[in-house]
Amino acid sequence: MASEPATAIARSPLPGQPVEDGGEFVQMALDVAGSLDPREVIARILERGTHAVQADRGTLSSLVDDYVVVEATYGRAGELTWVGQRYSLDYFEGQPLVKTAIETLQPAFGGQLALDKAAPEFRQALANVRHVAVLPLVHRGHAIGMLVFSRYEDRPFTADERAALTLLGTISGLALRNARLYEEGEAARERADATAARLRAAVDAAEDVASQVRLDQVLGRLLERAAASVGADGTSLARLDGAEMVIESTPTGDLVGTRWPLMPKVLAGVAAGRAVELSAAEYTGAPPGLESVVQPYRRFLVAPLVAGGETTGLLAMGRKTDEPFDPAAVQSLQQFSTLGALLLRNARLIEQARDAEQAKSEFMSIAVHELRAPLTVTGGYLSLALEGAFGELPQGLRDVLETAQRKTEEAKTLADELLTVARLEGKALTPMADRVSVSDAVSKAIARARPRAELVHATVDVDDAGGLAVLADETLVGKVLDNLLNNALTYADHAPRIRVGARQEGQEVSVTVADDGIGISLQDQVRIFARFARGTDPMVAEKPGTGLGLYLSRGLAEQMGGSLQLQSSQAGKGSIFVLRLPAASS
Repeated sequence: MASEPATAIARSPLPGQPVEDGGEFVQMALDVAGSLDPREVIARILERGTHAVQADRGTLSSLVDDYVVVEATYGRAGELTWVGQRYSLDYFEGQPLVKTAIETLQPAFGGQLALDKAAPEFRQALANVRHVAVLPLVHRGHAIGMLVFSRYEDRPFTADERAALTLLGTISGLALRNARLYEEGEAARERADATAARLRAAVDAAEDVASQVRLDQVLGRLLERAAASVGADGTSLARLDGAEMVIESTPTGDLVGTRWPLMPKVLAGVAAGRAVELSAAEYTGAPPGLESVVQPYRRFLVAPLVAGGETTGLLAMGRKTDEPFDPAAVQSLQQFSTLGALLLRNARLIEQARDAEQAKSEFMSIAVHELRAPLTVTGGYLSLALEGAFGELPQGLRDVLETAQRKTEEAKTLADELLTVARLEGKALTPMADRVSVSDAVSKAIARARPRAELVHATVDVDDAGGLAVLADETLVGKVLDNLLNNALTYADHAPRIRVGARQEGQEVSVTVADDGIGISLQDQVRIFARFARGTDPMVAEKPGTGLGLYLSRGLAEQMGGSLQLQSSQAGKGSIFVLRLPAASS
């Protein structure tokens, strides 16, 4: 708020006229309290106070810790000078008047201050002073500052003015304290807002990094965001290995995989989990081969990426100008680095898991291919032998060879399933998206299951609305239906009854396979779609099986853009599975 010197002067007593009541000071209190800006409050205290006590000059100082800060001085001619100089409180040992006022918390009057004890810059101004009043500014029993009023003519401050001066000191102390508290509150709010803004920026940057899938993408975004946060011209990310760093990523890909020793200062920063700033002069001892990399830069910042107490990486940034990094930006980088470290560690773990999964799938594919070849040869020779190509076989030998042929076919079926698993998990399976008639797919699956159904005296009912079609791979749809029908025929302790239904559900077609077999217990329902998972019912253990049927069926359904779910099951009362696939447009 702007000051009002004309109004204040108009209300002031005339020179030589004593203050007879507190009205002037009440008005001054209201006027001073009209602002919460410390500089404005100080200006008003000096202006109003100097005129109110009929002084020629007023000086306001703050007491901060063991120092006195001369804030400003005001003369009756209207000049306001901001000083801002700081002095030790010991300085006032040579000014008994000031010392008495601060110690007693009461106004102290006297003649000139001791010129020989005053600071040289004040001696000329003090030479004109004839009388002084020192008013301590008191808050909660402590001096937080002081007002010094000076008169240049031989008119001393009197005891009659003590009450008014005491009131002036109290008013000024309260106003200044309130303004300081408001200023501190505003500063705290600004710091909180700045911290919140840095946290938001760190979270935004982390979300951007987290949106990436591959490790190289995560590394690239980490470098990009880190450089932007501190205004760096060059960046790299390294892996910490003892007292060395191994370059893991740079924007251009240069030096990736190279190994460099770390400076002791950087190692100390890493151990403390804090960023370290280096000048070009401190990098004069760069290892051979690294000079060309660091030469274009004049400033460096190395920030450790720490997650769970583990340093997962080092961000090294360079600036081409010899300009220190902004401390607020470094703090923001520190917050981002914590999130970035977690994302980097997760990305590495995901990459390792992906590599392991890929290696496993490749191994399985190769192993199954190698396994199928001898099985095919063995199966061929067994068929020839059983067909009489090598002469008539004794019944005992025929029985043995038939068992061997049966087991060979089971092994080939397992090999085929493992090969499909390898192709499915290795993302090598690319389903067709043909228009497939649901009625035809169901009919063909039932036809393939008929020999087995007749063997166990099963009944298969079909409830098909007709005319339904899906966008899918006909071969894969057949595999899923074969698995569902085979399970329904296998896991029953009586002649099973199976119901196959199909209907349209919005943009999907659902195919339901329901049976009245032994059902699936609650504890098994949560795991039946897992790889190699089989039920815990004793009857399940008696039946041959790989535990891959439902795992593969769900994977194939999802590959075709659909799903496979267990709709319901109850021990002893059967199960209902639902296959959903995208409906083909009519």
